[in-house]
Amino acid sequence: MSVISKGKQHHQYKSRGQSLVEFVIIAPLLLLLILGAMDFGRLFYTKIVLTNAAREGANYLAYFPKDKDDGFVNTFAIIESEADSSTIDVNTLSIVINDCCTGGNPVQVNVSTTVPLVFGGALQWFGLMGGPVQLTGTVKMVVQ
Repeated sequence: MSVISKGKQHHQYKSRGQSLVEFVIIAPLLLLLILGAMDFGRLFYTKIVLTNAAREGANYLAYFPKDKDDGFVNTFAIIESEADSSTIDVNTLSIVINDCCTGGNPVQVNVSTTVPLVFGGALQWFGLMGGPVQLTGTVKMVVQ
């Protein structure tokens, strides 16, 4: 009876070693998927924030086109405030205002920034993506 019990114990140790090897093989892939999903989530969130900031700026210019005479000071402040309230660094923003400020015509506001990837090096190594990503939010509204 003790011989059978030793055989079962030997099989149990061998199974534990196999599980450890499988975990070592699968763990980096799982980590890549999880951290990659986190990076894509941050990119998606940043894109939404940039579009909202551009929308706020375009909406302000649609109703107050005379801000052009002051050099868009209030418009830039509104855009930067919207981005800052969503934890986007306003020092990295690039704001471009096109086709402004004739009544009945659209005004276009572009807000862009560069987003560094937390896991960018590994994604670049796999050939999926690398380096910082340039994101832009663009909105057009008709000037009243």
